[in-house]
Amino acid sequence: MSVSALLCLARAAGEVVLTAIDHLGSFGSDWLERLQSDARVAFSFAELKDGAGSPAQIADRYVTSLGFEAIGFNWELLDPGPDADAPRSALGQLTEALSHDIAQPNRPWLDTQSAQSCANQFVNAFDPLLRGFVSNRFDGLWNPIAGAPVEWGFVGYDEAAIALLLIVSD
Repeated sequence: MSVSALLCLARAAGEVVLTAIDHLGSFGSDWLERLQSDARVAFSFAELKDGAGSPAQIADRYVTSLGFEAIGFNWELLDPGPDADAPRSALGQLTEALSHDIAQPNRPWLDTQSAQSCANQFVNAFDPLLRGFVSNRFDGLWNPIAGAPVEWGFVGYDEAAIALLLIVSD
């Protein structure tokens, strides 16, 4: 049975079921003002209307719908698992992006606990069995989608929702 069918059954039984869209809305409410107070940050989310294709194709469709550039196979596929220390971990990469100024990595941004909490809330907004993440940054280099001198973007998605968290620096 699909996740959508299970959600319908739970709602019919009177259970309150939060969706990825609900969780992403909470993420924006909880973090966006704080993130934007110290950096240029864009955050957008929507229902995923077309989940066909590779993770890069899914990300490109979404970012171009927002007016950003497609980068094709230059998206780095991130590990969606719960281990932040795993290679290419979405949690680890997001925590790194949030804990240091992306233009000057020796300058802190969020404290480690806040960066981990923010990263966890973003990653856990998506269904753990169906989620995927990509980043436009690999090994200290980035493939710009916004045309900024320095940027680090993350696209997360599952079968129901998609989101972009983009950090830019001049």
